[in-house]
Amino acid sequence: MSVIKFDPHLSNFLIHGDRRFFLISLDNSTFLVTDNCPHRGGPLHLGNFDCQKNTIICPWHDLVVSIHHLQKSAVPLVWRNDIAVAVLSEAKSK
Repeated sequence: MSVIKFDPHLSNFLIHGDRRFFLISLDNSTFLVTDNCPHRGGPLHLGNFDCQKNTIICPWHDLVVSIHHLQKSAVPLVWRNDIAVAVLSEAKSK
């Protein structure tokens, strides 16, 4: 396991090893989610966010990804003042 500390006011995109994550804020909560589109691994942080439908449109193939779907596998965050702390499990082997 790895512990990552960061200031979400300065960075909302993280790379840890070969894994990418970004922050999503929804309903007064902030979530650290994987940046890979479920279709072909596209960079979701570069997609278009539709706040009315709570979806992100993947920039590679226009797949619509539900924010609620991403929240299910979000990395838990612990807040200490203005610093977010995330505990990342080891990446799964492909």
